[in-house]
Amino acid sequence: MDKPFQYDKYATGKDFIGRRRESITIESMLRSNQNVLLYDAPKTGKGSLIRHALYDLKISSYPFIAGHISLACIRSRDTFLREYASTLLKSAAADDGEAEDLAGEYLSDTDFEAAALSLPEKLALHFSVPVIVIIEQFQNFMLFDDWEDMLETLEIAWSGRERATYVLSGSKINAMKDIFENRKHFYRFAEYVPLEPIDEKEITEYIIRGFSKGGKIIERDLCLGIARLFESNCWYINQFLSICDSLSRGFINEGILVEALEMLVSAHSLRFREAVDGMTGFQINMLRAILDGTVKLSSSDTIEKYGLNSSANVRRLKDALEKKEIVVFDGDDVPRIIDPLFKYWMKKYMTKKNLLLQFV
Repeated sequence: MDKPFQYDKYATGKDFIGRRRESITIESMLRSNQNVLLYDAPKTGKGSLIRHALYDLKISSYPFIAGHISLACIRSRDTFLREYASTLLKSAAADDGEAEDLAGEYLSDTDFEAAALSLPEKLALHFSVPVIVIIEQFQNFMLFDDWEDMLETLEIAWSGRERATYVLSGSKINAMKDIFENRKHFYRFAEYVPLEPIDEKEITEYIIRGFSKGGKIIERDLCLGIARLFESNCWYINQFLSICDSLSRGFINEGILVEALEMLVSAHSLRFREAVDGMTGFQINMLRAILDGTVKLSSSDTIEKYGLNSSANVRRLKDALEKKEIVVFDGDDVPRIIDPLFKYWMKKYMTKKNLLLQFV
């Protein structure tokens, strides 16, 4: 029997909830040969969204070749280029023999880099179908020694595209904003598709439906509390619900939810502590201010109350927490802690507050 709450693989089919509008938008963009830019916090459904849009294209008989390249474990230009070329060839070819033939035809040029980066256009022309290139963890280009030159090279290589379409996805919000907004790389190359919060009612129905498969019952108000606690992050929600499912036999009550939350926090506490261990006292003080709902971090009252030293130091602290991908600031400079479980952990364990957890 399938697990009712999946969190260890991409969400597809009945497990894909929310993001319908974004999926339709991306599908339409890909049909129109428009490049897509996606970035949001880790585990907010970007990978599932991309795959869902491609699935809809496939079942509608839209012909295309799609190559997925992840920079998760890539740290050099040469490794990227070889992975890029290899992935595209395998995606386009029917078997290894055809992949070798294509490599011999299109990668025999002495300038391997130029040949590899032009491969999407060549394959699209060869097979007479659009080629969709998906690059995930795009912000990791900034970990290359020559990252600025690498990005400029990609901009030049992709500027003359005609048949290839690119989906650039990243899970570090501030790093992606630095590339595309602050430094303005790939200016007007791709259209940003923001991920809106998944509707709480849809999450509620998903939770009730999932438990009902095993003959279990949960109150609607508790479901709503779960959605709000995790800020509609379905990866955390599915982990949490999976624990709840293992702890219960019939009725899911608040006691089970509290016990499951303690177990979930325990599973993630090591990485949270490692994140905090890398912070200065000033940075932790600023986090306390943000956790307390403070918006005007540079005000004299805030600086004095939380020991932030000076407005100049506040600017440095904001930059540091952004680089650590712990906090993001919106257009009005209002701060938000990116990870909802980390925020809960900080409130409970680092600010020494005795939280009375309520799911209703």
